[in-house]
Amino acid sequence: MIYFLYGDNMIDLKSIVYERNHNSFTISIDNEIKIKYNEISKTVNDKLFFHYLNFLYRIIDDWQKEYIDIKNIDGDDWKLTITYTNGNIKEYYGNASFPYNFEAFERLNQEFIEEVYHG
Repeated sequence: MIYFLYGDNMIDLKSIVYERNHNSFTISIDNEIKIKYNEISKTVNDKLFFHYLNFLYRIIDDWQKEYIDIKNIDGDDWKLTITYTNGNIKEYYGNASFPYNFEAFERLNQEFIEEVYHG
């Protein structure tokens, strides 16, 4: 189990899953941290993971649960699921609508994936 301190809260994560238009990447946390992207799994070092988490929680701190544009039926679907070891789950999702800082979230994920796979 790996704990992360965010503000005054101790966070005990089990997994983070991000899906967009049928593509996904998963971070699973147990005795070690692993990322799975494009069917390839790699171990992540703690320092890189905690850097990612620090920025992730800053980005999603004021997100609403859902972002849906009912006028646009053909937009991008996306979902972020954060599962904690105590069974709690936080989900954020959208269809054709995004939080104001979604590009920062996408950039953070891409940089994290690049660093893990290409160091």
